[in-house]
Amino acid sequence: MKKATILFSVIASVLALFAATSTPNGFTDDLDAALEAAKKSGKTVYAVFSGSDWCYWCKLLEKDYLSQASFVKEASKSFELVYIDSPRDKSKLSEKAAARNPELVKKYEIRGFPSVRFINADGSASIAARPQKGMTPTEYAISLSKGKVSKPSADSPLAPFEQEFEMLQKETMKSLMNIGDPFSKTTPAEQKAAYKKGVSVMKGGVSKMRNFRSRIISKKVPSEVAQSKADLIKKVDASIEKGVKFSKMSFNDAKKLRASWF
Repeated sequence: MKKATILFSVIASVLALFAATSTPNGFTDDLDAALEAAKKSGKTVYAVFSGSDWCYWCKLLEKDYLSQASFVKEASKSFELVYIDSPRDKSKLSEKAAARNPELVKKYEIRGFPSVRFINADGSASIAARPQKGMTPTEYAISLSKGKVSKPSADSPLAPFEQEFEMLQKETMKSLMNIGDPFSKTTPAEQKAAYKKGVSVMKGGVSKMRNFRSRIISKKVPSEVAQSKADLIKKVDASIEKGVKFSKMSFNDAKKLRASWF
């Protein structure tokens, strides 16, 4: 029995050394080691700054891309892959990462998660892309190797505007969902009253979007995100157009078409 207990303790200790961390397969959590490897391989470091156990977008990035073998296989051709995590549960980090990662977040001026960086062997860095909607893991890896920037990183000058745009859309949708489908109400009077509330919500949403658009127009941004600014304005214009179209629609026409929301 004593021998079995000792054996169990030894096995448990060994397993603890190989306990799972938050670092995706194919990545390292050691930037220093990756930079040394980059000097020998001539590759660039692709570094992801994440909050693995609390950041929604970080979890999506890892689930849809970083954890996919096809992404790791393609990206590894051009990059040394590094995952610099800032989880709430520090037990998910190696001892070195727990001590080093806060320093790296500060050094590379990370102000939002996830943030992605190209880091050269000398330690200098530039903004890398996060995947564009609809990209496959392989397509994202290839776009990185070609240096394409499909979307500003979370700490870019446009990030607060992108977040606000999403928030405005969600607020309008939430208000409409609280009202519910006007045409599911029991009586015509109830349907018209609910529809009137919906129109009021849409008009309010359009007004907020127009004010928001004015602020984006006046915002000066670096040339590298100028196209992203133009793309965001187009999205806002499309949202305003849909809102105006709905708010001008008559009750009878809306009943026929079951107008789409934002």
